[in-house]
Amino acid sequence: MIEVADFVPHAPVEPEVIEEYRGRVPDDLVEIWERYGYGTFAEGFLRVINPKVYEDEVGDCIGKTQGDGIAIPIMVTGLGDLITWEPSAGVIGILYRLGRTVGLNTTLHNFLFMVDLDGPEELSDNLHWDIFPKAVAAHGELPYDESFIFVPLLSMGGQAKVENLHKRKTIAAIQVAVDLQGVIGH
Repeated sequence: MIEVADFVPHAPVEPEVIEEYRGRVPDDLVEIWERYGYGTFAEGFLRVINPKVYEDEVGDCIGKTQGDGIAIPIMVTGLGDLITWEPSAGVIGILYRLGRTVGLNTTLHNFLFMVDLDGPEELSDNLHWDIFPKAVAAHGELPYDESFIFVPLLSMGGQAKVENLHKRKTIAAIQVAVDLQGVIGH
């Protein structure tokens, strides 16, 4: 049984979403959907999302070209990064703000275990979250559908400072990042 100690529910997952993705995503994610729904955890940094909405809105921004070509959006971060489930690779973070991808773990269960076990250290090591708590302190907590985004983007000469982080709709921010920077192929 998956335990997410600080999960803050946002909404229940629609039964049709569960059925559409059952067998395509890890059973642990289906369990989270059924038990907790959509919501946030890891101090609000990680968000469990509707993969259908993200596939429809940013599917062309995922950049999956290697392996089996399958990348299903399952989470986003409070810094506008997309986390995907890729059957051939595991849990992958697409860090649009840094222009690269990172392997987070080969299984969702182990990724969640490491986040629970090491908390901020795990988030810092793999998702470079260190500025996130400072942004929350300076700008307030994020609504479920928003992330802190560097303005201007780091790739456009922006600096990684709290004062350069602004609340933006996550989906639109991913689309803008890809429009300006290009798709991050992996």
